[in-house]
Amino acid sequence: SYEGLNEIRQTAIRAADLVRKLLAFSRKSTVRRERLDLGELVGEFAVLLRRLLREDVRLETDYGRDLPVVLADKSQLETAVMNLAVNARDAMRGVVEPGDAVVTIKTRRLSQSEARQMGWIAAPTEAVALIEVSDTGTGVPPELLDKIFEPFFTTKAVNEGTGMGLATVYGIVEQAGGHINVANIEGAGAAFRIFLPEAAEAELAETPVVEKVVKAPRDLSGAGRILFVEDEAAVRGIAARLLRQRGYEVIEAEDGEQALELAEEWAGQIDMMISDVIMPGLDGPSLLKKARPFLGDAPVMFISGYAESDFSDLLQDETGVSFLPKPLDIKTLAERVKQELHAG
Repeated sequence: SYEGLNEIRQTAIRAADLVRKLLAFSRKSTVRRERLDLGELVGEFAVLLRRLLREDVRLETDYGRDLPVVLADKSQLETAVMNLAVNARDAMRGVVEPGDAVVTIKTRRLSQSEARQMGWIAAPTEAVALIEVSDTGTGVPPELLDKIFEPFFTTKAVNEGTGMGLATVYGIVEQAGGHINVANIEGAGAAFRIFLPEAAEAELAETPVVEKVVKAPRDLSGAGRILFVEDEAAVRGIAARLLRQRGYEVIEAEDGEQALELAEEWAGQIDMMISDVIMPGLDGPSLLKKARPFLGDAPVMFISGYAESDFSDLLQDETGVSFLPKPLDIKTLAERVKQELHAG
């Protein structure tokens, strides 16, 4: 039956998504290594993270001086730190009194001996960069400390996660030639520590400097009501904030079912829908088929970590659909939204 074939296709798409996460874990995914100033990187990223954490979770930063220059994929390293911060937030949910929940991001320059004392026994360079993400929760149970970076390991309820978040972080750090571990802080929560080796002069000489080209800023402001559907709170928070800053009204939905309810509630008043493809329950293509009567001819943009061809056959007879790959570049998102809503 059509329903059976559709279910098989959707299962295949979910499998493809999981394979990509496994590739990151097994260190075989493509990376774009560049020289990174960790102080600048984490400083800029912390501004976005503050928006992602709940109002009752405070983000504190503690930046070290004279951090070693490292070679890593900027987008992937940001993803790793974001995953750790969101995990820290989730670890404190329901176990920490309001106002006592704190996520701290710390950077430090370590000597080789300091890095080895903190758990990176094989630290290869005289200087090591440390990024530590800690929380004020209850810590990690001792019997789980050795399992926490394994694929599919999760403490979340069924259907709330794949258990690939920390395994993906592990893969990203390994790809950068680094190390990650976790330790419980006495009287506090857990501290996840990313260690990265200082880049050798020869490596830096072979790595082209990514010049920051200063261009005249393009006007990316616009107007319109956007239904934004994404089950990852971190991604949804960043994108919604960006679009609101550009003048758009954003209605957020954390899954397909909620999005369908909102589409019906705002029938005929939504100018564009942006949706992830893979979500718990109702996925993106299925959501579109059910929501189209309420959306009219409003354009729809799917954002996804895999190729458009992987799910295009699920969009039979659909028009006005575009695609934007993950990891999401916020400037590209703003440009594409303006292009779709204000063409001509």
